[in-house]
Parts: sequence; structure tokens; C-alpha cells
Amino acid sequence: MHGDFSNITFSPDRNYSTVFDLQGRVGLDANRNEQAAILLHRLRGALADLMGPYAGPAGPHLGFAVDTPSAGDFTIGAGRYYVDGIGVENPAGASYARQPHAVMDVAGDDKLPRGRYLVYLKVWERHVTEVEAPWLHEPALGLHHPDTSSRAQVVWQVRAVPVPAGDVSLETWVQEWIAAAASMEHTGVLQVRARRPQEADDDPCAAPSDAEYTGENQLYRVEIRSGGTAREGASFAWSRDNGSVIYPILASEGPVVQVSSLGRDRHTTLEIGQWVEIVDDAVSLRRELGLPSPAAPLRKVVDLDVDLSAVTLDAPPPATERGRHPYLRRWDHTPPDKSPDGAVPVTEASAARRDAGWIPLERGVEVRFLTGERGNPHRYRTGDYWVFPARRTLGDVIWRHPQGSGPHGVAYHYAPLAVVQGDGVTGWRTSFALPLTRGL
Repeated sequence: MHGDFSNITFSPDRNYSTVFDLQGRVGLDANRNEQAAILLHRLRGALADLMGPYAGPAGPHLGFAVDTPSAGDFTIGAGRYYVDGIGVENPAGASYARQPHAVMDVAGDDKLPRGRYLVYLKVWERHVTEVEAPWLHEPALGLHHPDTSSRAQVVWQVRAVPVPAGDVSLETWVQEWIAAAASMEHTGVLQVRARRPQEADDDPCAAPSDAEYTGENQLYRVEIRSGGTAREGASFAWSRDNGSVIYPILASEGPVVQVSSLGRDRHTTLEIGQWVEIVDDAVSLRRELGLPSPAAPLRKVVDLDVDLSAVTLDAPPPATERGRHPYLRRWDHTPPDKSPDGAVPVTEASAARRDAGWIPLERGVEVRFLTGERGNPHRYRTGDYWVFPARRTLGDVIWRHPQGSGPHGVAYHYAPLAVVQGDGVTGWRTSFALPLTRGL
């Protein structure tokens, strides 16, 4: 979630059941958000325990039936389904090419595979602000008043993948493919530390004299831009504001983009030399999310017109439409010269080499990506991220994983729906009824 949060504190391994507000204390967004996360974790866990990894209500409300396959298309039935306890609903029947949470003309090659293929359901959550959903803004607060809240939206997409030819056990292959797709293992391990730079100011008013981190209170985000292995060109970008600083696009012509504002204060003002990502509804739902595929290259800001709120980029941005709520997202890294995507290359180091492989971010903050078991490289997924707070009073980052941590998100959930061959469909959904039945 690219939200403007002070911190993200929920962790299932702590086994907390509630958050108590104490009288007369300062209210924190992190506490309220953790309470919601605790309840969702408990609810979805209970549903998954009762229903299994994927199932729907028996009867007419069992949704996502795959039917009437034809040349390059099929229908997706209306109804509800649950994947790892997360409820999804298709309010009305739709075709594969017209499903509500997928923009086919942006995702690239969306033709269905030839021959036999598995149709599956992919579910995750995305962050939605009032830029994507203007109705979230309260006009009584003023047209230009800062937003007060945002939302998490459950997204579902129906996708297809070829079934291998040859003598394979379809049951085994489907289960193994679904498990591998949802697994977050072998997708990268990050370590974080703060080291006081030699040029840091020794002014005790700026930070404690023995401080290592010399910045403000921030929530850093490290996000994979191009997936794959480090040798294949995996890369990342980072933000000191959790990637939450965005600039809605009003119009664009060539490399010049007019935005609604260049920032509301000195912390959010866009500056020449910074790097931005062009995002709209189609990009936030893009096909390569969760796969070892590259995202679109970042663009560098080369000029600004303050009077017109116009931003000149180093290359024309991808075409977009106002109806898809486009905006620029600011990243705070500086990529090396000749970076193919405007991001920082991922380099891996062995955990045994304590001072090897550290990549400086800013103000003493450093990160490094660890090699896998026996030195095997990890395979990174586009969109995966890590977040960690840095606090001025501590002069340090807060990082609970001294041995490194896998990605904090995004968690993708998968369920098989059907196997299609020609005009034949073998159902793969399950219902709540016991024993669970397939082939509905």
C-alpha cells in the first residue's frame, strides 16, 4: 500500500487480538490501521480454515463459472468465491476480454493459449486514493484540502496458462502450479541498517551525537521495478514517503505533462532531477504484477514550469486517458548512468560477508539483498516491496529482521477455475458442501 502512513505495525506472528486506545494519548494512524489488519487477518484465517484454500457457496451464488469457450474468449459467471478466505464477487457475467479488473489493451499479449489451458483466479489488494476514486473527497473540506483517508480494494482477475503437453497428472500439475504461483519463497531477502555518514552534521540539535540515521521521521519503501534474477537485470526503486507522493495528470503532449499541483509543501514539491513513474488504473492492474517481468521505465524530470504546473520529462510518457485517473508517482532514488529502466540494479551478497553488498539510500540508510541458499540467486517479482520506518529520535531505522526478510507484499492468492480444451470445459471450482466437490 503506497499510503501516507507513519508506520505499518501489523505482524501476524505477534498474535495480537485487539488494539486499546489509552485516555489522553495521541492518536496514531498506525494503531487504527493495525486494528483493522488484525480483524481482517482473523476473519480471513477463519474462513480459510472452514472453506479450504478456495471455495464458494453451493447453489446459485457459486460464482466464476467458466463457460462457452470460443475463439479467444469465454464467459465468467456471476457470483461469489473465496480465495484464502478473501471474498470476491463478480456482480454480472462477463467475458474474459471484458472482465472488470483487467485492461486488456494495456497488458500486452492477452490472447488465450492454444490447446489445453488452465483458467485461474488471481486475487490481491491494491491501494486506492481519491485520485483513483474522486468520490472519496469531501467537498465541504475545500476543493484542494488534503485527503483524509484511502482505501484497500480487493482486485480479481481471471487468467489462463497453458497445461504442459505430454503424460502429466493434471490434478498434480494444477495443485503444484497454484502453490508455486502463490508462494513468496525465493523472491528476495532484504537487510536494512543505518550507518552515520562521515559528512553528517554534529549539531546535537539535529540528532543525538552518536546517531547513525540523520534524517526526519520517514517510512521508507523499497520496491522491485524489474523482476527476474540480479543477473537478468532485476532492479528496484525506493521512496522515503512509502511511494505516497503523487501528482494527478491533467493533460500531456509529448514529454510535457501538466499536473494539478507540483506539491503542497517543501517535502512534496517535485524537483528537477527526480524520477517519476506514470501510473493509471491500467498500470496498477498490470499483468506483470507478481511476475518476473519488467515494469515500464521510470522518467526523469528535466524541467518545471511552476506557473503552469507543467513537468517536462526526459522522454514522452506512455499514452494514457483521463478516465483512467493518471498521475505521476515520485521516487527518491538516483539510478546509475545508463540505467535501462531508471531504477537501481539489484546486487546480491552472502550474509556471511557482513560488510559486503550494502547499497546506500540516503542519510546513513543502507540496504542489501542476500543470496539464496548455497549461493543460488533469488527470482524477484515486479511490485514486491519492503517497508521500514526511520526515526530521528533514535537516529536509526526500525528493522525487526536482523537475518533479513522476504517481501512484505504484495500477497497474491490463486485458485483454479477450470481446464479448457477446444470447446470443452472441466470445472475445477469447489463448494462449501462437505465433502468438497469439483466439476460444478
